[in-house]
Amino acid sequence: MFCSAPVNHPESRRLVVELTSVYVACDDCGRSSVLRMPEIMMASRKGVQTYQELCQRFRCAECPPLAPAFRNLTIRPTWLDDSSYGRVKDDLVN
Repeated sequence: MFCSAPVNHPESRRLVVELTSVYVACDDCGRSSVLRMPEIMMASRKGVQTYQELCQRFRCAECPPLAPAFRNLTIRPTWLDDSSYGRVKDDLVN
């Protein structure tokens, strides 16, 4: 069994300050939320440095507490270069 998905994620060692947002959804109950820059920066000030460390802190507020290895979460990051790519592409088209 996998310890947790972010450990095996190819970008798990990227810095939290490179994120623009993170979509998190619980696969058990369906609850979802989006962390935006202010929440991500607050986590960074609290000592979270990498995407992997951030993912290990996610948990569903509605479901019973479980170890990270047993949490069924879908996590989709949006990186600074991903979001800026869309703006640059739109500028080139217009």
